[in-house]
Amino acid sequence: MEEIKKIVAKAVYGQDTQSFSKDIHVKTNERKKPTEILGIIITDAEIVSCALEENIKNDKAVRVNGTFDVHLWYALKGDTVVTKVSTKFSDIVMVYGQGAEKYMNEEVRAWIQKTPKCSGLSIIDGPEGPGVTATLEYELGAEIVGQTTLSVKVFYTIDVSEEAPEILMENGEILDEYEDD
Repeated sequence: MEEIKKIVAKAVYGQDTQSFSKDIHVKTNERKKPTEILGIIITDAEIVSCALEENIKNDKAVRVNGTFDVHLWYALKGDTVVTKVSTKFSDIVMVYGQGAEKYMNEEVRAWIQKTPKCSGLSIIDGPEGPGVTATLEYELGAEIVGQTTLSVKVFYTIDVSEEAPEILMENGEILDEYEDD
């Protein structure tokens, strides 16, 4: 005998990671052009929020918003100057669905897969004044989990084998018929 039952369960719709590149402009102090770049480091990278943006066929777009701090060391007229700039990012991670099931009450989770690293620096004299342009690369991940309905085929079987009855002895032990004397 068989029957189909519907079960509501939480399931992963999908997850993915994507790489991003972002150019940021760091203005120098005193509005003067640096003579040399001495170093750069990115710290305090964190996700501020994430949300489901839109559905595209069987794929979903997740908007990931976050921040990080850029610390830049440079030489200016023989002195060493350190500048800190807090930067925001807002990127979309496409999550590809694992199946065609319908999901309800979707929850989105995002994380920083690879922290931002600088892949290039250049001293510029642009319209915003002298400064340094840094190209940063990082990787974000996102996952979507939701409730879905699963159809499960249930089989009923009848157990025809009977176990031998246990015999309780006077001292409280159970007699084992197959025990050697």
